[in-house]
Amino acid sequence: MLLHRKILVSGIVQGVGFRPFCARLAEKFKVDGSVKNTSGGVRLDLYGGREALDQYEAALAAENPPASVVTSVAVIENSPMEGPAAAGFVILESEREEVQSVLIPPDLAVCADCLAEMNDPSDRRYRYPFINCTNCGPRYTIIKALPYDRPKTAMASFAMCPACEREYRDPSDRRFHAQPDACFDCGPSVWLADSRCGVLCRGDEAVRTCSSLLDEGHIVAIKGIGGFHIACSPFEDRAVGLLRERKKRKSKPLAVMASSMEEAARLAYIPVAAKELLESPRKPIVLCCKRKDYPLSPLVAPGQKTVGIMLPYSPLHHLILQGKRALVMTSANFSDEPIVSSNDKALAALGGIADYLLLHDREIYMAIDDSVAAPTGRSFFLMRRARGYTPAPMAVKDSLPVILGAGAEMKASFCISRGNFLFPGQYLGDMKQRETAVYYGRALEHMIRLYELTPEYLACDLHPQFLSTAAALKFQPVFNGGRVAVQHHHAHLAACLLENGREGPVLGAIFDGTGYGPDGTIWGGEFLAGDASDYTRAGCFLPCPLPGGDKAVLEPWRFALSLLAATFGGDEALRLAGELWPGRKDQSPLIIKTLPHSPVTTSCGRFFDGAASLLGLCEEASFDGEAAMALEGIAMGGSLEAPFGLKWDNGVLVLDWRPAVRWLVENKKGISAELLAGAVHTGLARATARACGLLSEKTGLMEVVLSGGVWQNRRLLAFTRRFLKEMGMTSLVHRLLPPNDECVSAGQVAAAREILRRGR
Repeated sequence: MLLHRKILVSGIVQGVGFRPFCARLAEKFKVDGSVKNTSGGVRLDLYGGREALDQYEAALAAENPPASVVTSVAVIENSPMEGPAAAGFVILESEREEVQSVLIPPDLAVCADCLAEMNDPSDRRYRYPFINCTNCGPRYTIIKALPYDRPKTAMASFAMCPACEREYRDPSDRRFHAQPDACFDCGPSVWLADSRCGVLCRGDEAVRTCSSLLDEGHIVAIKGIGGFHIACSPFEDRAVGLLRERKKRKSKPLAVMASSMEEAARLAYIPVAAKELLESPRKPIVLCCKRKDYPLSPLVAPGQKTVGIMLPYSPLHHLILQGKRALVMTSANFSDEPIVSSNDKALAALGGIADYLLLHDREIYMAIDDSVAAPTGRSFFLMRRARGYTPAPMAVKDSLPVILGAGAEMKASFCISRGNFLFPGQYLGDMKQRETAVYYGRALEHMIRLYELTPEYLACDLHPQFLSTAAALKFQPVFNGGRVAVQHHHAHLAACLLENGREGPVLGAIFDGTGYGPDGTIWGGEFLAGDASDYTRAGCFLPCPLPGGDKAVLEPWRFALSLLAATFGGDEALRLAGELWPGRKDQSPLIIKTLPHSPVTTSCGRFFDGAASLLGLCEEASFDGEAAMALEGIAMGGSLEAPFGLKWDNGVLVLDWRPAVRWLVENKKGISAELLAGAVHTGLARATARACGLLSEKTGLMEVVLSGGVWQNRRLLAFTRRFLKEMGMTSLVHRLLPPNDECVSAGQVAAAREILRRGR
């Protein structure tokens, strides 16, 4: 008996070759029918025998295209066939439905098949810089609306030539219904301009000239998938130094694009986890330890043991890097501002940085930065979630209302929930920058429009004047369900629980730079006990004055002086300051006088800044986190431990850093800075584990969440996890949600859901 079976396939199934895959399955299993994109997913009408249909249905999830993610295969109807079915299998025009539930694919690196064609002189796409197919290429950055069809992408203005049209219509071709498909005759083109906006050459000549200019030591702005990069030779001090000078990026590490895995391995040690990341279709920047014979300019990643490496992910990158070992490829933006993505903005803003600009006419509809990943043993965690990962959702067990998590101010990112999915937005930058606030609104509008969402609730920070909250309210002034305020460090805890599929209660060591506490002080070194719905502050770092407030972030010596005053008293602190920072002898007494009136903080991040300054590593910082990175960068050894104290104060466990400060000062002349830095890490890891052990005895909780920007410090993370394991405790860490403030928006959503569910 022949059956008529209707199936809805949900997940990332549009823009990834799923309909052509369905057509090939129909031929394989001798099934007739049709397939079409809808707002709810891919809908199939199938006609055939029971065995053939069962095999077809099983293959939908088992043999799906590599770029797709199937979350469900639902049989909507399964009935005896009435009347004759149309012979064959067809792909129908897309159809809208009332609810938009299809998932949007991220941008994927060019595949091996396309690369082979691009490098084949006999192929009609030989050296075509925009070659792609259903398995690779831009997606999120070019999609304007769903269902995913060419007229709703940035390719709408490029009409296919007859040759591309034939591929597009051929079910046996891997470009069958590939929406960005194009070639030299009908697709986007590239041209080279100088810094005065004059066009120098076009097409392949522009690509070859760009490559030659880089060899000659010039700086070139290159338009990519999600925005522009600034490129130069990483082997030449002059080129890298000039780039830093023009970009006003004094010492923050620059990313490097190696031409191949072999070249990457000549720059750094590539563990298995790093190799898998570098070769994956997502192609993030991966932090790897420099080789002893590291050949790049010391100006690329000064003072760091690691270098951020990525492999080429667009066809244009591959063409430019032919015959080269590597290039600096840093985001084309000014500090903490969004990446430049339009030709007009690039020509107006980048001429003062780049000598030349390599431009193209495929619009980047949604700008997005490169993702950054850090290998840890056999696994990894993201430090920046962006290209290749956004807008991929996270599945959750229980259905969620539509909640918008507004996120934090630094490393801003929003998150939206619906049904059984969380949709974390991309990394956006520092909300204190006006351009970032505009970018936030545009990215939020894009996500909400694509998924046709109307948030019912706003989950935001406790701070009444948070800029991310203001940006969310500017986009949508009224939320019918209301607003749920979530404390910053509680959001970190909730985010990590969510990612690990745990409900809690758990302990949490939430260490970062800053977060508004419900007592009105600046938190940042917190031991929490709780779950997504509620928490108690079980412990914290010993509070310390923060002279100058935010000014201390970029002048770590200020907080170091405060640490000295708290440890030794004001007079001895001034004497030590004269030795450590002789150029500050006029400022130091004034700062000592302000300490009783300064805001106080429990920040672990600021403690690391202060320790770095005490060791002479960073008196002034040019970017947030520089001092702490310098401390991690020189740390060596593992047997020496700086002493930290633990004491109870009105039922709260206080981690006292004063013994460690005293120990550093007393041993500064007898022990190398490298071993002292290592001892700070090991000692704090030990103290953190001991604190969790004491809190476990009090609460009975054996799982510990490690979240907050400080846990990007892989040395501290590794030692802390080891010591917790030795005590029989389990650590929960981040992977696809960064431990820094990017995870806060997801944590706000998770906490708000539980708070609403429990009626708190």
